[in-house]
Amino acid sequence: MFDPVPTSLVTALTRLYGVDSCLMRPKQSFLVVAILLAYASVVSAQIGVLPQKDTTLQGVTDEKFKIGDVWEYETRKGEEKSTVTILKVEISPELGVIVHVAVNKVKLANCHGGPSPDSVPHMPFARRALDASVTKRVASGQPLPDYSDGYEEWKQAYSEKKAGIYVISVSKAVAVAEKTYRSGIGCN
Repeated sequence: MFDPVPTSLVTALTRLYGVDSCLMRPKQSFLVVAILLAYASVVSAQIGVLPQKDTTLQGVTDEKFKIGDVWEYETRKGEEKSTVTILKVEISPELGVIVHVAVNKVKLANCHGGPSPDSVPHMPFARRALDASVTKRVASGQPLPDYSDGYEEWKQAYSEKKAGIYVISVSKAVAVAEKTYRSGIGCN
């Protein structure tokens, strides 16, 4: 499976929800290795794309997606109040416009009975995938959550051609994030 955000999700969620422990660290390392190996394979149902040659990124403005905008999108069942916040917009010579978002008010299941994460602080999308997912802008000029750690980790992996962008809907990407999270905390 391709996961455009290799470890930032697991790292951020373990920090937020306290599942980091001596027992968890080997599982996190295994998860990182498994995800990086997944980048080398192409799956029939494409989740994301990696840059092949040019990893140059340049900040741009977008006619529709402005930093600080909050959008409703076609959510998973039970997450109808979930929204995305536009964090950053960049362009890649290979992949086109990349819109970085935070996804709020989601329910990532925790099999250990602990608190369930309610947000994903950074997810990079192909503009066309995000455009196909959003339904209504509900706010503009909102303060941004702290996404710098996730973005910097993604950018480093992207520059090494080990991370890419989602080309699926936001709801499907949230499902991928949940699967990655659950695997990272030792759920089956």
